[in-house]
Amino acid sequence: MASTPNPAASELRLRLVRAGDAPATNPLADEYVFGLQDTKQQIYAGRLQADGKLAWDFTVTVKTAASGDRPVFGGLFASGPAGDRFVYLSWRSLERGDYINRVKARLSDLDWALIRAAQEAGRPLVADLTGRPPGGGRVPVNWRLADD
Repeated sequence: MASTPNPAASELRLRLVRAGDAPATNPLADEYVFGLQDTKQQIYAGRLQADGKLAWDFTVTVKTAASGDRPVFGGLFASGPAGDRFVYLSWRSLERGDYINRVKARLSDLDWALIRAAQEAGRPLVADLTGRPPGGGRVPVNWRLADD
């Protein structure tokens, strides 16, 4: 399988899944909205899967870094600095408007071989964030090729 970098931006399908929507902590018992957060602070609700987990399907762009062969991710859901992008699942307080918790899924754990496998198969890469605590900045994420 080819694992060479792509100099032009292409699209990559991703899926996050999580069992349940309860935040890890909620000391003020706030009502909240939960979902995939975009770079404009909008939160998108997940869809309930047959196994009872919530799922979010979305796309990011991917291209080769100008200074090397690592992938650089972009698009509406890719947050953080160019060399260490991530996506968020977020719990935002309805009353206060600030975040109760946010969970990061690092995109830098994706390499060209896995990206190419997903693109060639026409399937998303999926990460299960069930039980993942708030934050998670440098904690690796186990991305895999989706079965569908």
